[in-house]
Amino acid sequence: MSLNPRQYDVRELRQIADAPRDGADEAPRERSLRQPNRSRAEQAARSAAFTELLQRQRGLRLSGDESQSDAGDRPYLTAIPASPEAEHEIGEWLGYLVDVGGHVRSRDALSYYAELGWVDDDAVEALRRRLEGFDAPRYDRPFTPADHRISLVSIVRIASCASQS
Repeated sequence: MSLNPRQYDVRELRQIADAPRDGADEAPRERSLRQPNRSRAEQAARSAAFTELLQRQRGLRLSGDESQSDAGDRPYLTAIPASPEAEHEIGEWLGYLVDVGGHVRSRDALSYYAELGWVDDDAVEALRRRLEGFDAPRYDRPFTPADHRISLVSIVRIASCASQS
């Protein structure tokens, strides 16, 4: 983790450095960092990019084998693909889930994805067994809709690895 000096308050830095006080308190604060998803235009652009990514991933999956009549149907992930690319994607995704929500919330999220029809029950069990290999974070938080979108993209990527092998 790298430190960004722009994230510090100028007054606090001056106080730490024991800088002279002549007018230091009157110095304007640095501009706060721009928050993501602040404007509706940014939200629309992110949503469009997300939709395009899903369509591309689904297109890769559909173009892999024309004999698959249920290629776009749910569940998207019926089994864990046996390929190095899939293993990498699974590791990245499960690592993200555990880092954000911890083990308990990650298991709950996997169950939720099974209820939504994104992942088959057998695949959920295989993924749950892999969760224990990840270290629990110091701080976790509940998942947000953005986290679930990331999960959906990851599920589609893992499923596309199955069609490529």
